[in-house]
Amino acid sequence: MAKVELAEQYQRFPHGLAVLLGSYLIEAIDDWAAGSGGSPPDLYERFLGWCEEPGLAA
Repeated sequence: MAKVELAEQYQRFPHGLAVLLGSYLIEAIDDWAAGSGGSPPDLYERFLGWCEEPGLAA
């Protein structure tokens, strides 16, 4: 649901969506690095991979 809302909000400014999600990705990497140190999750796919789908980002 949140992905749909973000895609709608940034429909005219898809690069802005990528910047926003990139900032969230950096925060997630910092959180992961400060945490347990287990295997890194696929953070790129989680935060940025979906916004590259056709129609969501240019």
